[in-house]
Amino acid sequence: MEGAGDEVARLRPDLLEAVIAAVGEDPFPRTGESTRFAQPAIVASSLARYSALGLPRPDAIFGHSLGEIVALALGGVITEGEALRLAAARGAAMADADPERIGSMAALRKGGIEAAQELAAAHDLVVACDNAPGQVILAGRIVDLDAAAETAKASGNRVRRLDVAGAFHSPLMVPATAGLQAAIDGIDFRPPHTPVWSAVTAAPATDPAQHLIDGLTSPVLFRPGLLALHAAGIRRFVDVGPGDVVAGLARRTFPEAEFAGDAAVVVEAPSPVGDEVAAAIGDDGAHA
Repeated sequence: MEGAGDEVARLRPDLLEAVIAAVGEDPFPRTGESTRFAQPAIVASSLARYSALGLPRPDAIFGHSLGEIVALALGGVITEGEALRLAAARGAAMADADPERIGSMAALRKGGIEAAQELAAAHDLVVACDNAPGQVILAGRIVDLDAAAETAKASGNRVRRLDVAGAFHSPLMVPATAGLQAAIDGIDFRPPHTPVWSAVTAAPATDPAQHLIDGLTSPVLFRPGLLALHAAGIRRFVDVGPGDVVAGLARRTFPEAEFAGDAAVVVEAPSPVGDEVAAAIGDDGAHA
């Protein structure tokens, strides 16, 4: 996220002040240290970048993991300030959930969701993210991930450990739920002015507060969500998160995707229907 703090200061200085207030210090210089700083910084950056794009109101908003908080803010369910406070609470709770660092995450190179589910079942792991074709993430104890890597290697596959601070979207994040719930309890969730879809259900959000809690320990259904949005008529996807990871996932899911500017990906179907637009908001690593 190099330069992201300067970008927020330039685009939305009010958001920089708000995220500093939510965290208690400027999180941008410390994003590489811990998810407690990275998460509120990513949310501030995403909100600022969306503001700068000047897009018409989208037909749907879809967030990847942490991006669900951004999606709720853009959809009018919560305010930007509430989104930053939720991100700060979520980041701190997740950072503290595994103090001994026994958990992590890993990417399965090939075989898709079926191979990942089989490998997870054999090694007491879970499928944490169904991100895109060829991009499925496992989570669990490091010792079990290492055992799964050996099994995969023996069959000609590969499990590659990710540089993350915990087993996000797995039962090892249960201790984080209390901290996030405390922050949620102080917020009045409102009806959306724009449909917000949840990556917990790959469908329109029906209980956004509960989806945020469930998202700590449930898989991110990003690929199924993109496919469901496409089936609902959405044809163009704009990624406003920092980096281009989520744009890459959309491009894998829809091979005909092409970039439009340095912060957006436009997904054009072979037979476009209408001019619907979905804002797909993700985090910089597409796993937290």
